[in-house]
Amino acid sequence: MATARKPPHGGYSRISVQHARLDGPVDADGDDEDAETLDEDVALGGIQSLFPSRRRTSSVVAATLLLLAALFVVLVLLVVRSNQLKSALQSSVAPASAENWLPERAAALMDARVDPCDDFFQFACGAWVREREIPPEKTSVYAAFSAVRDANEAALRAILADGWPFVSELYASCMNLSAVNATGVAPLRAALGRIARADSKQALFTLAGELSRAGPSFLTGLGVAPDAKNATTNVLYAAQAGLSLPDRDYYLDASKFAGVASDFRAFIAKMFALAGWSPVDATRLDVLVVDFERALAGAFVPKEALLDPTATYNVVRVRDAAARYPLVFGAFLNGTGIVNASALATVVVEAPAYFAGAEQLVRETDLPTLRTYVAYQYLRYFAPTLSEPFVDAVFALFKKALGGQKQRTPRWKVCLHQVTASFPSLMGKYFVRRQFDERGEGNAVELVQRIERAMAAALEELPWLDAPTRAAATAKLALVSNLVGHEAKQERFPFVLSPDELSTNIQILSQYQFEQAVAKIGQPVDRSEWYMTAADVNAYYSATGNQMVFPAGILQPPFFSRTNHPAQNYGAIGSIIGHELTHGFDSQGRNFDGTGNLASWWTNATAREFDARAACLVDQYSTFPVASAVDPDRVLGHVNGNFTLGENIADNGGVKLAFSAFQRAMAEAGDSDRDNDARAGAPRVIAAADAEKLFFVSFAQAFCGKSTDEAMVRRLSSDPHAPEEWRVNGVMMNSDAFARVFACPRGANMNPERKCRLW
Repeated sequence: MATARKPPHGGYSRISVQHARLDGPVDADGDDEDAETLDEDVALGGIQSLFPSRRRTSSVVAATLLLLAALFVVLVLLVVRSNQLKSALQSSVAPASAENWLPERAAALMDARVDPCDDFFQFACGAWVREREIPPEKTSVYAAFSAVRDANEAALRAILADGWPFVSELYASCMNLSAVNATGVAPLRAALGRIARADSKQALFTLAGELSRAGPSFLTGLGVAPDAKNATTNVLYAAQAGLSLPDRDYYLDASKFAGVASDFRAFIAKMFALAGWSPVDATRLDVLVVDFERALAGAFVPKEALLDPTATYNVVRVRDAAARYPLVFGAFLNGTGIVNASALATVVVEAPAYFAGAEQLVRETDLPTLRTYVAYQYLRYFAPTLSEPFVDAVFALFKKALGGQKQRTPRWKVCLHQVTASFPSLMGKYFVRRQFDERGEGNAVELVQRIERAMAAALEELPWLDAPTRAAATAKLALVSNLVGHEAKQERFPFVLSPDELSTNIQILSQYQFEQAVAKIGQPVDRSEWYMTAADVNAYYSATGNQMVFPAGILQPPFFSRTNHPAQNYGAIGSIIGHELTHGFDSQGRNFDGTGNLASWWTNATAREFDARAACLVDQYSTFPVASAVDPDRVLGHVNGNFTLGENIADNGGVKLAFSAFQRAMAEAGDSDRDNDARAGAPRVIAAADAEKLFFVSFAQAFCGKSTDEAMVRRLSSDPHAPEEWRVNGVMMNSDAFARVFACPRGANMNPERKCRLW
């Protein structure tokens, strides 16, 4: 059992993960920012991050959350655009000033021809969006995140060159393509033979459970996480699983399915053909798998429903769950061996309706079709670790067809991500030694504390909170804990890896991770455990831990620097801190108390106020169109206001908190320009009004990004974050402070008559 470090929506250790990831071996063509999982298990609620976790991917889960722009290209853009846009900005936005207040990097990204009150995202990011091409080996690229990720990956690659034990052997075995190609599908033949010989559904699903210890979840995603109503103890969770495509919508939406059906069928047929089936059989079998997965999608609970932590908390005795779902749960659990765990008496079933539907589907499906599906899922899961033809097939569907990626990711990066995903704490420790300036950690902690104080002040001032709810919210805030920089975990590994045998290494790691996760059932929760690595350019909030985590990887320029002007730090990393803190009080976090337990601390009247204000955000964001990057007149879809609600609450609240903390910090300093002279590389003089503009520009530029159309369509279906354009503009539309700072007239696009306000 593996300890999945950062699941996409929930913090739990998935029983069947490989290499400390949520699902699957590293995808041999996973890109950095949005590598798509090959084993799309829905994780459980509890952890929310600034960006989707790349640990969802079978590609290289640990060090990749957002596509990284090549740092060199970014720096070139800075030089080319800087003087021109700086001058334009000062003439069109701010009063003429004798001092040059706008940092060169900020000016280089901007399009000062755009009215900031009309489209602030284009104003802040327009030049970069227009000039930056998406690299052919990626599906998305980001100005800030990509540059930092590139630098972090360079540091991690250098670490691997140092020859550290465990990580260097795994990396070498992954890079040894001649050995991988020579091995072919041989590592899977024994299991495929056993699948073919399963003579009953009971035997097949028992075998599937056994194989899930170091393989896919098939129809049953098992994981270990804190008990939502007793967050000090780990329990077993069961979630829906088993679809190949990113979301049920790809199967149930006829037009969306039509766009990918041919590539999907070709991929399935290729898996069987490469594994030794005849071309005729492979083509016949792909139809069986597609039809089965389309039926399975009908049993899947919609993603929006899974965001309700109360609805997904269904405690069932293990023996009762096995009786209700004898194949997809009972036989499967027996196969895993977990049923023998002494502490296993109950299981939290995330979606009972799914398990009922999946059980019925399995009973109605003939055994040969079920064997075909199980064999395919096993092949699909391990395909990224097999020979080049398998990797090419993975790329063709999951990267090219579903992501618009033009070229495969370089092998070194795939292997780097595999290593980081397999040894997250170890690689994090090495990364911090090489890359992290410990002196900046204290400054980051101070920022966190200031933003927490801003939240405390906001709770006192919000008119819609009644006294009991205000007191409960304040009590929860006081119990928030923070982890900044890196994990202090020390690990000893009871195994030896080979530099020449990737498949053997994967099996060793899988078994180790399985045992580690099973051992947690019924045990106290380790609140010091991280669900990201120190090198991740991301952050997260854990509802069951009531805890924020900020890895060293994101505590770097342009997000944060001791030499930045405070407006830059508060606008970038400050808004991120505020975002994570607000998650504790968003549409999901509001259901958990200060100890991390699922509990109601709202009066009925205040809960209705929250719901009404949240509904405003749902309605507002649902109107936001998402245009094609190729043809701006073509609309790819609209933001799903319900699915993105929690993140939208966090985005809006985060900026408000950060700006409030920034204003207070400047007031306490007594002079916003006082210490600029001592800040190397910063503008010598920034007037207070200009510093406020710089705050909002710094926030927006943290989200400058662009994606292929295919990747954006996928995001609209499966990502709980709004596209970057609306993460910026949606917040600006609701911000009174922004409208004041940029003097936006009432009724302007960025200053609408109706604003949505929550925290």
